[in-house]
Amino acid sequence: MRVLITGGAGYIGSFVVRELKQRDHEILVFDNLSTGRGQAVPDVPLVVADIRDRAEVDRAVGRFRPDAVMHFAALKSPAESMREPGLYYDVNVVGTANLLSAATAHGVRRFVFSSSCAVYGTPQVCPVDERAPLRPESPYGETKVACERMLGWIAGSHGMAHASLRYFNVAGAAEDGSLGEHLHEGTSQLVPRVVMSALGIGPEFAIAGGDYPTPDGTALRDYIHVEDLAEAHVRTLEMLGSTRLNGVYNLGRGSAVSVLEVVNEVERVSGKPLAKPIGTRRPGDPAVSWADAALAGRVLGWTPKRDLTDMVRSAWLWHTSDASAPA
Repeated sequence: MRVLITGGAGYIGSFVVRELKQRDHEILVFDNLSTGRGQAVPDVPLVVADIRDRAEVDRAVGRFRPDAVMHFAALKSPAESMREPGLYYDVNVVGTANLLSAATAHGVRRFVFSSSCAVYGTPQVCPVDERAPLRPESPYGETKVACERMLGWIAGSHGMAHASLRYFNVAGAAEDGSLGEHLHEGTSQLVPRVVMSALGIGPEFAIAGGDYPTPDGTALRDYIHVEDLAEAHVRTLEMLGSTRLNGVYNLGRGSAVSVLEVVNEVERVSGKPLAKPIGTRRPGDPAVSWADAALAGRVLGWTPKRDLTDMVRSAWLWHTSDASAPA
């Protein structure tokens, strides 16, 4: 299958590219490299451009003529989106509209969208399933809702098979330390930030809020290993020929882990004592969120295999390796 992947040089996208290559798909990556790295996708054709550039998007899709599109390119920080809502709508919503326009114009038959648990906001009930009300608490979450709905309408009107994958908190790296998330200024993901602290680099780390209504006062999240997530994406793509697959799917482990528990696990794996200062809550962050991923299990036949220890151990291996160093 010919697959165009936006954001394919980024953290999650590069793992999906690796999984697709192992399954002998033909790939084109479209990425502006604002956070992605070309070396994360070696031996794969790469178009360096921005999804907001409608002409570049149309040109890439028209020349490559993909059978399928997997759309990862987006801004993804709820806190940043509170400060820059216009930018988030421009990149996430306008960019997705450009991509869908090109996909429908050039006969793309399958479309997989990278969505987020941020669409739920603070769930009324946990674990949260796909039928829960959509009540995002940040412009970032709002953009994901808007894109899901746009995809549903546009793909539906053109007979394009489609799926939106709402995943929870992604962590980890390749088990052999060969691929992972590059540390960059403004990294908001918890595990890389704690690892940076353990390595004595980057800004000082503080737990974002210690007064949540949870057992240890820190936020509860559902963490999923990036390799499990990549496998779910490729399984979804390959099964999209079935019309019953169209829709939305939660991707998570279905269990809650507190921020403090994650920090303690990094401390244990690294063998380095960590200060655990409590800072203020981040705007747009719910207190509790974890997934009911039973639908993905039933329809996709997908079950996550890796746990928090696997995530932290692989992340530590990656961030202490030469491969993670800036180019």
